[in-house]
Amino acid sequence: MSFNMEAKLYTEILEEFDKAPNRAEKIAVLRKHDHPRLREFFTMVYNPGFEFDVQIPEYRPANEPAGLNYVYLEQEMSQIYKYISNHPAKPVEITPQRQRELLVVTLESLHRDEAELLANMFKKSIKVRGLNAKIVKEAFPDLPFEA
Repeated sequence: MSFNMEAKLYTEILEEFDKAPNRAEKIAVLRKHDHPRLREFFTMVYNPGFEFDVQIPEYRPANEPAGLNYVYLEQEMSQIYKYISNHPAKPVEITPQRQRELLVVTLESLHRDEAELLANMFKKSIKVRGLNAKIVKEAFPDLPFEA
């Protein structure tokens, strides 16, 4: 699947969310940018059933302007299973060292803000004012986690 050039980076969506003046408009921002991979992102953050077994390695943040990177977090969501503890699709031959190597390549290919967001997703700690499981669940009631 190719990246939709009209789509916003996740960091841009969250910035728009942060700037929305009230709860209703914050929910509207989330719904406006609704996409299966964005929902998956929120599920990874707020569903305690997803545990990550990767340490965030040191990496060199990318210098390219937003939108001009080789990789986008929206694209990388399909590869996150490699970092989930006991995920059935994770190849058995993927060692912790290989995980770190793959993650360094990804983090260095993403826009620096998206790389930080991905690292925070692994820590299950998205630092956006007003963003929490309750408001995400209100925007997307069918997501598989409790608010």
